[in-house]
Amino acid sequence: MLRKLFFWLLALTAMLYPVQGAMAADGPALVPESDVRVTRSGASFTVDMAMYAPVPPAQAWAVLTDFEHYGNFVPNLSNSQVLERSDTVLKVHQKGVARFGFFSANFESTREIQLIPQSEIRAHGVGGNVERMESVMQLQAEGAGTRLNYHAEVRPGFWFPPLIGPALVRHQTAEQFSAMLQEMIRRQ
Repeated sequence: MLRKLFFWLLALTAMLYPVQGAMAADGPALVPESDVRVTRSGASFTVDMAMYAPVPPAQAWAVLTDFEHYGNFVPNLSNSQVLERSDTVLKVHQKGVARFGFFSANFESTREIQLIPQSEIRAHGVGGNVERMESVMQLQAEGAGTRLNYHAEVRPGFWFPPLIGPALVRHQTAEQFSAMLQEMIRRQ
């Protein structure tokens, strides 16, 4: 009973007082959390998001595929490294910490990434403590910028609090893509 009460209070506190990561210091979030749709089914999450980047597709592509430097501008990553590379396939290993309120979880993932230059990035998890990871990012020229559509299906290999899991995933996704969008604009 006390354990349930503790986790309930922890979840409630995290929902009421989310920690604003590195983006608070660097500027406002460019991707509002309300633009990220997250659904949970058991231990799995589905994430959908659409955003507009006010940069040409080539600039958006350059940042989205700059995996070697993600650790420099994506706030929850401590390390991002390309293990293998061919013209259209990469193997990328990343480490970081997901934070929300008082909750934090270390994560590690290795993904095989298929590139369709300047139009699509597909990722498939092949290792780490994320049990399942499938994602696709589609880029499309729109006016003077780029429309980005993202879809992911993720099953973490570590415990997520039941009440705040979707909020944590929503927060982390918005924070990561805000950082990428900020980097796209900075590099212009």
